[in-house]
Amino acid sequence: MWLAALAFAGLATALICVPAWPGHMNYDGLYAYERSFAGIEHMTWPPTHTYLFWLSRKAGLGVGGLFVAQTFLLFLGAGLSASLLIRSRLWALAAMAAFATAFVAVPPMLGVAMAHWRDVTVASFALASLALWLLAAHARRAALLLPAALMLGMSVSLRYNAFPLFALIAPLMIWRPLLERRPTVALRAFATLALVLGVGLAWASWQWRLPDFKRMPAAGTLYQIQLFDLLGVSACTDRNLLPPQVTAGRPITPAQIREAYDPRHVQMAHEPGASDPPVLKTDGDGAVGRAWRAAIPRHLGCYLDHRRIVMVEQLGMAKRDVFYPVHGGIDANARGLALARPDLSRNVSAYVQRNAPEYWRRPALLYVLALGVAGLLALRRDPRALLALALTGGAAANLALLFLIGPAADARYIFPSNALCALVIAAGVAMLIEGPPTRKARR
Repeated sequence: MWLAALAFAGLATALICVPAWPGHMNYDGLYAYERSFAGIEHMTWPPTHTYLFWLSRKAGLGVGGLFVAQTFLLFLGAGLSASLLIRSRLWALAAMAAFATAFVAVPPMLGVAMAHWRDVTVASFALASLALWLLAAHARRAALLLPAALMLGMSVSLRYNAFPLFALIAPLMIWRPLLERRPTVALRAFATLALVLGVGLAWASWQWRLPDFKRMPAAGTLYQIQLFDLLGVSACTDRNLLPPQVTAGRPITPAQIREAYDPRHVQMAHEPGASDPPVLKTDGDGAVGRAWRAAIPRHLGCYLDHRRIVMVEQLGMAKRDVFYPVHGGIDANARGLALARPDLSRNVSAYVQRNAPEYWRRPALLYVLALGVAGLLALRRDPRALLALALTGGAAANLALLFLIGPAADARYIFPSNALCALVIAAGVAMLIEGPPTRKARR
């Protein structure tokens, strides 16, 4: 099945990369790419994405090298995982096809996959980690647990909030390192050390930059989330809870805040008119944090309602269109980066924009279907249900953290959990059709 998985990954990579070559890029992607020339200045964004761009450049592949690598790794991880979980070659191939079909059936997945967003690389390394773990269990080789843990660490290093994806997978890797029922203490200790190493390296990458290992200041993005929350709570309570520094000392009324508030993104929260005070992206020397800590306990109901509205937008459950399902191009830049096939890119982006609003194609359904498939496997007492539940639980944990700290409702933020759910659905349905493994296969 190695050849089948490689062919599957190659075909899927071509279908995604050719229209968007060398990859859609907005401010985030362009900033990470520019830092690969100028060096890391701060840890507002995890620097691993910049290092990957640097490796791609040094290999003579420019930005396109990373685009191909992240897409190929994503589908290779899914393909290998399916082939290692499913006994029948035919149904394993069907699961691969179903996983790829999810990117067409749920258009925001396709739109996000065409961009240089670190959310795609988070999912790519997550699925690579899963495939290596399953390969270690299949080959009965504990040594493969180390690269599996390192891939997990790479995934976590790309986003500060990525670890919840592995909230149930990591404990399962320790409890059943090779998916056997009675692992030795030594094997569990080795799996634990491997995971500590992988996650420890991810943590270290947020503290010290390469190549000089200089300690960098902590990420300073929390105030943006707090400002987002203050706007939402102010709109709900019909009171101005913003510190004056946010509007440069100019007065702002609750009515203006309600008009400005947009649960999709704090950057869209206010488009100041001639007489309206601007809402500035500033922490006001800590004033935003102090106002947040005072307002949230006092107005907890409004805070939770604001967060609920944001999550509804995030999952594509709002009545209006799914927010930001595709970027669609490369922003103006000083490096001369441009789309190789703008017309083809425009057509695919139009497909995503046109079809994303259909309710049966919105991302929320992935989580419902994944839970249903994992539950049916459990009812069938299929031993693979434990892994399916761990993957689905990781996707849910990722959503739970985004509920609390999501800075916006961009479709890209849930791409990694979307990918996990799509794999559970594709592989799980095939496992349900082929039936539980035999007693020998269980062992």
